[in-house]
Amino acid sequence: MDLIRYFEQQQTKDVQRPRLKPGDIVRVETKITEGEKTRIQAFEGTVLSVRGSGPSCTFTVRREVGQFAVERIFPLYAPLITKIEIMRRQKVRRAKLTYLREAGRRRVKEDELSMQRHVKEEADKKRLAEDARKRAEEEKAQAEKAEVSQEEAQTK
Repeated sequence: MDLIRYFEQQQTKDVQRPRLKPGDIVRVETKITEGEKTRIQAFEGTVLSVRGSGPSCTFTVRREVGQFAVERIFPLYAPLITKIEIMRRQKVRRAKLTYLREAGRRRVKEDELSMQRHVKEEADKKRLAEDARKRAEEEKAQAEKAEVSQEEAQTK
């Protein structure tokens, strides 16, 4: 094994981090030192991109508040990051979501609405298939009842 890769694995083996993907909505908690006091500050937003591998891996998070947007680039294995929590996973078809910078919140909302429509359509399809299956079973049971009653009538 390459000596550099071995050293990188030793650096990152004790730190547990989730597997981030673009489109995830995450909350990153970091330690902030102000004078003698330390506190934990949370930054919640959408992951725009994930770059690199190993201990040099970084990810970009974008948060929009009102008309302003803030982007931060976090090193994945930074010791100041105490916790990375995935709030929600979203299905996206790109590796870098830089188009969100221009489109803003409207585009994200459209994407969420289209995903909700897709999920609803899939649920409707499942429900209709289940209803059709139940109707077929009921018709089969009625047909069997009719056959049994016909046989009883013929035997009498």
